[in-house]
Amino acid sequence: MDKNKHMIYINRFYSFNERVGEVEISSMDKYITGMMKSIQDKLFFIDKIDTDLIVDFGCADGSIISEIKRRRSDIDIIGYDIDDNMLNMARYKNKDCFFTNSWDDVILRIYKYNSPCLNLSSVIHEVYSYSNSRIIKKFWEKNVFGSGFKWITIRDMIPSIKISKDINFESDVKKIKNKSDKYLKSFEDRWGPIDYDYRTFTHYLLKYKFKENWEREVKENYLPLTLETLKKKIPNSYKIVYEDNFILDHIKREVLKDFGVLLRHPTHSKLIIKNN
Repeated sequence: MDKNKHMIYINRFYSFNERVGEVEISSMDKYITGMMKSIQDKLFFIDKIDTDLIVDFGCADGSIISEIKRRRSDIDIIGYDIDDNMLNMARYKNKDCFFTNSWDDVILRIYKYNSPCLNLSSVIHEVYSYSNSRIIKKFWEKNVFGSGFKWITIRDMIPSIKISKDINFESDVKKIKNKSDKYLKSFEDRWGPIDYDYRTFTHYLLKYKFKENWEREVKENYLPLTLETLKKKIPNSYKIVYEDNFILDHIKREVLKDFGVLLRHPTHSKLIIKNN
């Protein structure tokens, strides 16, 4: 492939913002099971912050909220999601929590608390995938940093920009392509070849397992921003008080088992950000 064509693929990877929310989840059980695999890791913040309210942004079926309640019954919880079907499932599981699809409802309630926390667990990449640039800008400026939260906790697929630099992975690409199937072709048609950028290569390995919901998953941009870009969005009034960059153990094991490939660069980040 010539260099110019490769750059077109790279630019498309970093700027693609097509809405995918209209694509339904074809296997809800598989979708929820996938979320539950790392639920313990998603609660990394629970014993690290002093909060009286947690707003779970993109609460889905309420599984994380159930776990928070089990560990911290002293904390009030609000679940926010734009999917009414998910909210109904969440309400059924957590009858004593407040759930809403209106951010105005959230704002009306958080000011009653001294130390509210906004939890962003595996939702940032979905905001980018489902939204245009105007909505994304509003998400950061209004929902995240403009709503008066004392704490903001983040856990998502947010690698450093270093993931694209100075990595020789030709032999790993060959291992993947030796087991090439229609899903790899579908991915490359969407995001470009996995041969040239370790970020794109990793992107495929983060989603190849989700075949039951492939039509939806392949359209989502799992890696829409770098850790460095995220940090630039943090206002001076906030500071990072906890950070961890890592690869999920179960993903590393599955990729090694399926392809004989060892992922070598952190794919996920966990942050606790505090308003001074």
